[in-house]
Amino acid sequence: MVLTKIAWRSIWRSKLRSVVVIFAIASGLLGGLFSSAWMNGMAKQRVENTFVYEIGHMQMHHPDYAENKDVKKTIHGTKEKLDALKVFSGVKAVTERVLVTGMSATANKNMGVNIIGVDPEREKEIFQIYKKIDSTSGDFFESNKKNSIVISKALAGELKAKLKSKIVLTFQDYNGEITGAAFKVVGIYKTDNNPWDKLHVFVKNDDLRRVLELPENESHEIVLLLDDFEQAATLEPQLQSKFTDTKVEGWAEISPYLSLMSGYMDTMMGLFMAIILGALGFGIVNTMLMVVLERTKELGMLMAIGMTKRRVFIMIMLETIFLAMVGAIIGEILSVLFIKYFNSSGIDLSFVAEGMESVGYAAITYPMLEGYRYIQITILVIVTAILASVYPAWKALKLHPAEAIRSI
Repeated sequence: MVLTKIAWRSIWRSKLRSVVVIFAIASGLLGGLFSSAWMNGMAKQRVENTFVYEIGHMQMHHPDYAENKDVKKTIHGTKEKLDALKVFSGVKAVTERVLVTGMSATANKNMGVNIIGVDPEREKEIFQIYKKIDSTSGDFFESNKKNSIVISKALAGELKAKLKSKIVLTFQDYNGEITGAAFKVVGIYKTDNNPWDKLHVFVKNDDLRRVLELPENESHEIVLLLDDFEQAATLEPQLQSKFTDTKVEGWAEISPYLSLMSGYMDTMMGLFMAIILGALGFGIVNTMLMVVLERTKELGMLMAIGMTKRRVFIMIMLETIFLAMVGAIIGEILSVLFIKYFNSSGIDLSFVAEGMESVGYAAITYPMLEGYRYIQITILVIVTAILASVYPAWKALKLHPAEAIRSI
C-alpha cells in the first residue's frame, strides 16, 4: 500500500513530462483503436452486405450443379423442401430461385448476365435488393405484369436502359435449345458492389420458368436466412443428413473470401496495435530511464535506509504501470466517444465512391469495435508497461547505497 502511494505521487513530480507521456499513450491508442474500428466496420459491413444482397446464410443445390451450372441440375420437390425448412430450428426464412446464365441486349449493347428468377415476397424475407431501389427508380415487382425485370444502375448505364425499357434475355432452355424473351424494366437497384451489380438481373420465377420450360416444383437454388449466421456451420451437417439429394453449403463455403477476410482483419488489427504499443513501450522506457537517473540519490538513500531491491523494483514497475494506465484509460474513453459518434453519423468517402464500390465496399462506412477489444487492449497495455519497466527498474537496482550517501 505504501509503495502504491509513493509510486502514484512520484509520477506527478514532473507534471509536464508525465502529461506528455500520457498524451502520447492516449493519442496513440485513440489512433490505433479508431483505425481498427474503421477497418473492422468496413469488414463487418462488407460481410453483412454480402449476406443481405448476394448469398444469404446458406444455400442448397443439386449435388452436381456447381460443376457447370447446367439448367437440368435442379432440386426436385422444392415445395416440400421449403415447407420442411420453414419449421427447422434456427431457420428464419427460405426462398427458391431459378438460375440461368445468358445474354442481355438492348439496341445499344449486349452483356452477359446471371438471370435470377425469384418469388418476390419470399425474396424480400431474405434479401434486401428491394431496399436499394429508390422512389424514382421503380419497384421490386409490385405489379403483376408478366415479363418484368429489375436491373442494376451499373448495368442500365452499360445498356443505356431506363425504366420501361425493353431488354431481351437470351439463354439455353431446359431442353438445350437457345431461347429468349423480351422483358420490361420495372426497377433499377444499386448496391455497394458495382461488379456484382453489373452481372445480376432479377425476373419473376414464373416468367423465367415458363421461358426455360422448367418442370413445376423444381428449382436450381434454395436460400436460407438463419437466426444467427454463425449457426451455419452447425446446421449444415443436420440439413445435409435430412436432404441427401441436395448439396448444402454454409456461407463460408459459398464465399470463402468472407471467412478469410474476417481472419485477415483480426490479424491486421492485432499487428497494427502491436506496432503502436511497441512504439509506446519504447517511449515509456525512455521516460522511466530519465526518472531513474534523476532520482539516483533518492533511490540510493532508500536502499541505504533499508528498502530492499525487490521493493525498489516493484516501485519503479508500479510507476510505469500507473503512467501507462492513465494514458490508456484516457485514450480508450476518447476512442469510445469518437467511435460512437462516427458509428452513428458514418464516415463519408463519397469522393472515392467509385473506387470503393469497384471492390465491393460502401462509400459511407461506420466504425465499430466490440467491447471485448477494449479488455484486450487494457491487458496489452499492462503487459507493455510491465515489459517497459524491466530495464529502468534493473538500472535502479544497479545503484550502490554507499555511493548515493557519499554524493549527498
